[in-house]
Amino acid sequence: MMRALLLTLAAAGVSACASAKSPACAPAHAQPGATVTCEVPGFPRRPYDIHLPASYSPSNPVPVILAIHGGGGNARAAARTGCPGGEIESPDCLHAAANREGVAVVYPNGTGARLAPNVRTWNAGGGTRGWQCVSGRACKDGVDDVAYFKALLEHLARWVAVDPKRVYATGLSNGAAMSHRLACQMGERIAAIAAVGGANQFATTAACTPPRPVPVLQIHGTADPCWAYAGGAAACAQRDDLPKISVDESMRTWATINGCTSAGGAERLASEPGIETARISWSGCRAETALIRMDGGGHVWPGGWGYLGERIIGPRVDGWSANRVILEFFRAHPMPDSPAR
Repeated sequence: MMRALLLTLAAAGVSACASAKSPACAPAHAQPGATVTCEVPGFPRRPYDIHLPASYSPSNPVPVILAIHGGGGNARAAARTGCPGGEIESPDCLHAAANREGVAVVYPNGTGARLAPNVRTWNAGGGTRGWQCVSGRACKDGVDDVAYFKALLEHLARWVAVDPKRVYATGLSNGAAMSHRLACQMGERIAAIAAVGGANQFATTAACTPPRPVPVLQIHGTADPCWAYAGGAAACAQRDDLPKISVDESMRTWATINGCTSAGGAERLASEPGIETARISWSGCRAETALIRMDGGGHVWPGGWGYLGERIIGPRVDGWSANRVILEFFRAHPMPDSPAR
């Protein structure tokens, strides 16, 4: 079942660029409105796709969002996930909405499976002390994905004028958990994160010690069958009896790191049949710490692509747009002038 699920995800989002030889990207490739695929030095067959806004100019450094695919996906699948109906040319896709705001979006690629190179995963943490290894081959093989993202950002800065104070990370599931790990270990470079359907598994087996408080937005459904809101053993066709961290424990970790004093009440954001969405914000924090809880929602990108049926990923959420909320959150949180605690 797990193999069938991963192959389904990969087939839904296979990128020709991930198998073809990608260009040695240079400033000449950084044209307004361009979509470019580039290899990451030192990480063969793991290229990234970047969507540059039409307003891009080398004289005006551009904010960048790292949009990280889920387990079994790839860069193309990540791009489709943030699009209604999976239509990658839709004006409501994450990259399209971000580009209109003058923001570039990067879709990176994790480590491919041996027999299915576009079935890719990230080493988002866990794997010891009785915690699930998230996720798949990348975690079990100990792939250094933090080094991958450092190399990607270093390479990107060679040919694109990147605003170093406005580099962000988001993702679904395994990609969300990888966003948490980047906040823990690259807090001096990642200005803020927005994690959808995946929590801070890295903190279960290692110290999460960013050099500064990091703004964190968690988006999660209480009916998520793949990363249960309450944590626990793997589900959603995964064969692993070890647990994932709960959303509440993950948020407590960030509340402690960010110096929060208490969690506020729930503010209603949206309502649709069977699903109520509320935002919970912690108070007294040195960096915004917030949870959007979708009561009755599944393992989904709100307003995005329902990439598999509800039998596997739970109820879809269509009453609001994660793209809009995430872009608003990132816009509000550039890197502070001093990264020190």
